[in-house]
Amino acid sequence: MDHHAVTASQPDRLTLFRKYASSVRRDRRLSGTNVRTLTLKSQLESQDSVTLDVRIEQGVVTELGYRVRACSLAQAITGIIAARVPGLTAPTLLAARQDLERILQDAPPADSALIWPELLVLQSAAGMPDRHEVALLPFQVLQQLLTLEENPAQQHEQE
Repeated sequence: MDHHAVTASQPDRLTLFRKYASSVRRDRRLSGTNVRTLTLKSQLESQDSVTLDVRIEQGVVTELGYRVRACSLAQAITGIIAARVPGLTAPTLLAARQDLERILQDAPPADSALIWPELLVLQSAAGMPDRHEVALLPFQVLQQLLTLEENPAQQHEQE
């Protein structure tokens, strides 16, 4: 999937959204050494959850596993993140999350200014503010895992 070329029309964005969401519907878990795992649940009644497994080397995500029990918004975002691994870093993830937050506020930056143009497939979610918390779960999980990797002493606080 070419995630770098998403200056698409609305029907094309829906097709891409569905592709990203369906790409993570089957669990892909990691096991073995050097794997960190974290699950976060939404505070909503639906109890949506996202579990990510990562291998991180020197601040760079080298491999990603997932188990998504959430709506198609969280699935699509997890699919987008998965398409950006390996090579994902905390600063890049933060910039992408900020872009997504602007998209969800219905104030997206210009396509050319987006760090991940494929995030525009979520533009229609701006009209669903009650689902934004769930949409951001994959970012929150991965950000926490990257923070734990940088500061292992915080791991005991998380457990």
